[in-house]
Amino acid sequence: MVISAWQPFFETSAGKVTDPSLIETVKPRKIRSSSTRTKRKRMSPSERRKRIIQGTLKVVAQKGFWGMSLQDVADEAGITEAGLYHYINTKDDLLEMLLTEAYDTPEADRFNAQSASATDSCGHTSFYYPRYCLNIVMYNTKRAQMVQLFSTLMGEALNPQHPAHTYFINRHQKYWKLIKTMTWALPEGYTERKFYDLYTLAMSAMDGLQYRWLADSSISLLDEWARFSDLIFPESEWKGCLDPSEFSPDQGCLDSTSLHFASEE
Repeated sequence: MVISAWQPFFETSAGKVTDPSLIETVKPRKIRSSSTRTKRKRMSPSERRKRIIQGTLKVVAQKGFWGMSLQDVADEAGITEAGLYHYINTKDDLLEMLLTEAYDTPEADRFNAQSASATDSCGHTSFYYPRYCLNIVMYNTKRAQMVQLFSTLMGEALNPQHPAHTYFINRHQKYWKLIKTMTWALPEGYTERKFYDLYTLAMSAMDGLQYRWLADSSISLLDEWARFSDLIFPESEWKGCLDPSEFSPDQGCLDSTSLHFASEE
């Protein structure tokens, strides 16, 4: 399903996004010998923290979490292993930094939401879930290495002993809580329970498609998602709730046709 508002995304680079702000520059790490380590320079704590996260990403991409050493990360960050302990207590802390500060970021949340809403003349704003999902897919097409790293860690974390096990178990509910802070334009008859089931289906389908995309470079993730959208959001049911471009001020107040969630104490 490609509605008119989505057509430009599928006409660019055979279904690939070209927004330069999303282009990922991280490449697999080349392990350095002691004679070729990064020359250390003075940085602010925030700059150094970012460098540590980037170094962790590079090392895990090549060696995996279990194969990563703190010295590997210290070399990439341009500090000593002892200096690394100013920012972490354990190796597990590096994994938490990577997931919470490099993958699940406010920037990603803003991108997903920024073009997925409409505001009526009364000032009510509602979000359109099919467009929101499309934005997630578009964002991920330009950070393939990060998505691959995330997918690898998700598979490793099936082991209850993995330090990211609890993170992945809780992540689905964490993002459902985010969804519940927003007001959604949904077809008639949608309850909170029905929307939760749809959210679970859409996210599961997206994860599965991303695995196929990562394994087969000939696949366009956007094209694949468009086909699945036909099944998840059939136009016969979702017409008018697919994209904010479908909203017209003549339709009246969005607030009366949107799903609100009860606030949680």
